[in-house]
Amino acid sequence: MAYFLSQNSTNVRKETDGGWLDGLAGLFHPWSRQGQVLAEGRHMYLAPERTVTPPALPEPLGGLVLAVPGFSPHLAARLWGAQRGDAAPLVMLVHGWEGQIHDMLPFVQPLLDAGARVVAFDAPAHGRSSGDEATLLDMAAAIRVVAAAAGGPVAGVIAHGVGAAALTLAIQDGFDAGRAVLLAPLVDLTLPLRQIAHVLRLGPDGEHALGREVDRALGRPLATLHLQGHADTRALLIHSVDDRIMPVADGLLLAASWPGLSTHLVQGLGHRRLLSDATVIDRAVGFALRAE
Repeated sequence: MAYFLSQNSTNVRKETDGGWLDGLAGLFHPWSRQGQVLAEGRHMYLAPERTVTPPALPEPLGGLVLAVPGFSPHLAARLWGAQRGDAAPLVMLVHGWEGQIHDMLPFVQPLLDAGARVVAFDAPAHGRSSGDEATLLDMAAAIRVVAAAAGGPVAGVIAHGVGAAALTLAIQDGFDAGRAVLLAPLVDLTLPLRQIAHVLRLGPDGEHALGREVDRALGRPLATLHLQGHADTRALLIHSVDDRIMPVADGLLLAASWPGLSTHLVQGLGHRRLLSDATVIDRAVGFALRAE
């Protein structure tokens, strides 16, 4: 989905544009050829390239494995500050597409230093969680169950990219996120589908057919999913104006529809460097814990 296409587009073209032999085969087996392309497109949309951080890499001290019952596939989750009890505010961290817990670790120690408990998890089919495919709706459902397993309610959620889109969908479905920090969110939920159609050189009919495959995987039409503001949720959008993966203009459109959302634009951080920038981290932590 979404922004991993730049990593894989060359390989996809090699697989789907094999020269005159593929063209000749397509003359005799046009329907099987279309089926192969649609299967590839479905895989690109639903199956993230998994990244798993080696266990030897350090993480903030005190993290415990958090069991998340009642959800399939298995979710790998970590909880810091559990010994502080329910009196300490709980903040959730949500990574983006093809991400993992490790991406969000820069936020953990500042949150702990501010007195919070912190929970983070690998989304379905990501990191050390099980599963081979994931959708935005799967990620939104995972947010809800992890919050419950950690002893919610949460005081705030800091989410990145596709994870921020999943958080927004969860909020629209009634999840109480406390104060939401959206880091470079995916806002136009049809963007990944259009990107994949472009990479696979699908015409309008092929794009529509791929859309139907995605609709079946979601269990509802993708076109019915729209991010919109939630009047009862305070939120902060942090977006770098040079982000070439998630257009900042889309983030500003979301801000315009969300009365309780404030905007903080930065320069020169692209899409991923937001997660390690000290100023962004301080701003996000302060907002999530009502310090600003």
